[in-house]
Amino acid sequence: MQSNPVNIELEWGISETPVGNMLIASSPKGIAHLSFFETDEADSYEQLTYDCPTATLKRNDGLAANLARQIFQDESATPLNLDLHGTEFQLQVWKALLEIPSGKTATYSQLAERIGKPNAARAVGNAVGKNRIAYLVPCHRVIREDGSLGGFRWGTACKSRLLAWEKSGTTQP
Repeated sequence: MQSNPVNIELEWGISETPVGNMLIASSPKGIAHLSFFETDEADSYEQLTYDCPTATLKRNDGLAANLARQIFQDESATPLNLDLHGTEFQLQVWKALLEIPSGKTATYSQLAERIGKPNAARAVGNAVGKNRIAYLVPCHRVIREDGSLGGFRWGTACKSRLLAWEKSGTTQP
């Protein structure tokens, strides 16, 4: 797979969620980008254009609102397809992230062990940081060995809110 999606059409939009404002983009194959932001959507949009530089972008906030409801409120919703692009190693790490149960956490070392590369914790951390699909590919569930949150592409405050929301088991804002 390529590091960046090439010549795809993405519908993107902004929606509020129980954990903050979300920018989400979807291709015909599935969700290709999901990011969170506090007050300025311009940074999230800039990240979308950086992650998908050759994509044709069409704004659709209605689609974003529907996807936000499916993701954060509708437990019975059909699972969403993901349109993941990365190296084989990144895809392996992201698949391991999908195996961490909601409300639970794992360390970078534990993820490295899960993928059969026990000495690759730093490389795992780099792959986790390249994830473009927040929450659905749950990179927020990865913490440091000492139990601290560590970094997060969308800010540690957002990471903390995501973990707290999952641990609460709630599906309503």
